[in-house]
Amino acid sequence: MKAALVRWVTGIAALLVIDIVAEALVFEWLAWNGTTKNDWFFMLWWAAVLAWSIHCGLRIWQSLNGSSD
Repeated sequence: MKAALVRWVTGIAALLVIDIVAEALVFEWLAWNGTTKNDWFFMLWWAAVLAWSIHCGLRIWQSLNGSSD
């Protein structure tokens, strides 16, 4: 279970770094902050966060229930 938690935290941290870099550097360079041009990124980002959370949540749940899958 500890490995699953570390994996989840590492994945969330990586997703946050991608978000921060995109907002602070890329969107500023493209002048997309405050516009609707970056909406596609945030939809994909939240979908990735949701998918990652569900995936790791299931793995943690399985480890708590003693499943070896």
